[in-house]
Amino acid sequence: MFNFYVSISVAFSVIVVVTNLLSSKMVALPLLGGFVIPFGILTYPLTFLLSDLVTEIFGSQKARTMVYTGMACSLLSLGIVQCALSLPPADADMQKSWQMVFGISKFVILGSLTAYIVGQILDIQLYTLIRRWTGERFLWLRCNGSTLLSQMIDTLIVNSIHLYWGLGLEYHTIVQIMLFSYCYKAFFSVANTPLFYLLVYLAKGERRVQPVPA
Repeated sequence: MFNFYVSISVAFSVIVVVTNLLSSKMVALPLLGGFVIPFGILTYPLTFLLSDLVTEIFGSQKARTMVYTGMACSLLSLGIVQCALSLPPADADMQKSWQMVFGISKFVILGSLTAYIVGQILDIQLYTLIRRWTGERFLWLRCNGSTLLSQMIDTLIVNSIHLYWGLGLEYHTIVQIMLFSYCYKAFFSVANTPLFYLLVYLAKGERRVQPVPA
């Protein structure tokens, strides 16, 4: 039988792991005069959509379990990567290439994981609080409200540690990236509200048709 919670948790953990592994990749936006952003900005907002979905359907405890599992998967993947990089290479040039791609700095790791755990747990708590106030009504409010507020903190933490301490970018550049990052996350959250309604509908329907264990 299809398990909605397990499927969402797996997708959540995969996004977290891949986003962290590729967080040092800077992407040039062609329509904005070569303005660059970290790749993780493009994929990370999906995690808030999924954590809100789990909080709505399964409750805050299940959502926190998913967040902690994603954290554990991320740490495990980073440990495996660092172990692979530390082994004697067969080809020195190839080792340099691997180091450039996967040699994630401690500031990137610190910034990503700190922002992740603070932002996600705050999002779950805010979502739960708004849901207590609204009950079954105003799904759009708790979805967008919790995400927009928690991602302010998330954006501030990850960019301050990663871009300033880690990459040493100038302050005005960091502020530009922060503003773009938050605006993108806000747009992503609002634009995906219909998708969130659809996922909630499908998830509730899937739970209703599950057979009762004998």
